[in-house]
Amino acid sequence: MRRGRILAIKWGMNPNSSSLGVDVTFLLVGATVLAAVTPVIGALLRWRRSVAVEPAAPRPEEPA
Repeated sequence: MRRGRILAIKWGMNPNSSSLGVDVTFLLVGATVLAAVTPVIGALLRWRRSVAVEPAAPRPEEPA
């Protein structure tokens, strides 16, 4: 018995399919891109900011 084959996949909404599948696809893609870009932006912000570090003041000796 021969089985059918998929000839094409169409993205978008039409009256015969649910738009939920398209929404979930773009939500997953968007979340993946956001998760990949966020550390890069954080690294760039930290790299551009030069923080002046002062030497630590010595602690006074505590009596035992």
